[in-house]
Amino acid sequence: MRTLLLALVLIANTAAAQDVVKLSGHIENRLSDTVRISYNDNYVAYFPKEFFATIDKKGNFAITIPVPANIYVLAELNHGNRMADMILKAGDSLVMTVNAQHYDSTVHFTGRGSEAANFTALHTKEKGRLNQYATWMKAALVKEPADFVKIIAQNKKTEMDFLDKNKKGLPASFIKYWTAYYQYYNYFFMEQYPVMHEVMKLKRYTDTIPEINYAVVKDIPYAFNDTLLQVPPYLLYLTGVFDIKLKAAGYGYSGKDVAKARVVEDSVNALAHKKLPSGSGEYFMAQNIYGRAKNEELERTESQLGLFKKYWPESKYLASINKQVVIAERMAPGQPAPDMELITKEDGSSIKLSDLKGKVVYLGFWASWCRQCVGEMISEKKIKDELNGKPVAFVYISIDNDTAADNALCKRYKIDGIHKHAGGGWDAAEIALYGVQGMPAYFLIDEDGKLTMRNPPTPMQATQLVTEINKLVK
Repeated sequence: MRTLLLALVLIANTAAAQDVVKLSGHIENRLSDTVRISYNDNYVAYFPKEFFATIDKKGNFAITIPVPANIYVLAELNHGNRMADMILKAGDSLVMTVNAQHYDSTVHFTGRGSEAANFTALHTKEKGRLNQYATWMKAALVKEPADFVKIIAQNKKTEMDFLDKNKKGLPASFIKYWTAYYQYYNYFFMEQYPVMHEVMKLKRYTDTIPEINYAVVKDIPYAFNDTLLQVPPYLLYLTGVFDIKLKAAGYGYSGKDVAKARVVEDSVNALAHKKLPSGSGEYFMAQNIYGRAKNEELERTESQLGLFKKYWPESKYLASINKQVVIAERMAPGQPAPDMELITKEDGSSIKLSDLKGKVVYLGFWASWCRQCVGEMISEKKIKDELNGKPVAFVYISIDNDTAADNALCKRYKIDGIHKHAGGGWDAAEIALYGVQGMPAYFLIDEDGKLTMRNPPTPMQATQLVTEINKLVK
């Protein structure tokens, strides 16, 4: 018995020890003193985990990274201004060599897990990083339905041809992950097509969608599999498939029709409960509650949360959901806007947000690496011109670590207003203060310093934004 217990302890300890990835290596012509590895394992929100290794004078480094067990993790390796994808799995023990001056053409891995690491590196060299696929897909959204379907099918075929050509030695589980990644990314963009095609065609937001735009939706299957919860595009697909299927069947609604929107939402939840396997259903409901909490009536959120706890009382998502509900309470309309220190761009003097009482404040969070943020900030000029002379302040909070890049961008595009360089990325105190979970993020504050709408119009919704601001001007 004692021998059996000892064996069980050793097995348990071995299993626990394998829930890490070991990465070491040598970097020639290094660009900085550190290597950063980051990944997101909280799938209902984007809060990446970051791990840093110091590079010694000889260019050597070593790091041990804790990762979830038994799944692949899509990670980013960052050194200087070089970024690369890595798809890691617990138990990997990788040794990397690279000349940082020629990163993509010289990076090479040996050790356990090196087949997948070298395959991903080769993909970056020949085709670009994985997020490049989304860029190709976005470009196809302007096409008419039949052409869109052809283009995205060809995009996927190109990726599968690359896999077939270079899959020798790859684990079957990795091939399944890689194939699912592109398959479900196609499904996700098919879900996005009806609305985004119209928005891109009109160059403005609209919720009036022609029926023909939904033609592509009929080809989206119900293809659910709990083993794919590790694949990010599967989660994107899962979140929107029931809603878009109902809209394609004629159950669309105007964004202003709250009652009908709730009927559709309840129908979506009922479909999900009926069709999804347990793990996918748990994620779907968690994401639904989490994503809507800040814009939903608290009573409805608490009701849905109670039902969620009934089915998944030990869910790993509960901590994130509970935190989101607390934020929703704190950031509800009528609550005081959390105060913070700001800098006036004109003279560099320091003021507080609360000092702007007497003005309507349009507060936006951004970063120089967020293209949508920058584009919307530039588009605000027309809005400012229309509101000229009225007691309105535009406030910009940057979480970028690169102050020089922020200042240069604001100067180049003449983005006037009141600024704060928070820095710190997603760890910035202001991010937690306002519960920001995506970029760009906007808040509309009345002349009494209180939050107004849960989901104010964006600069792309210029007419609605000007209307809402004018309502608040006394």
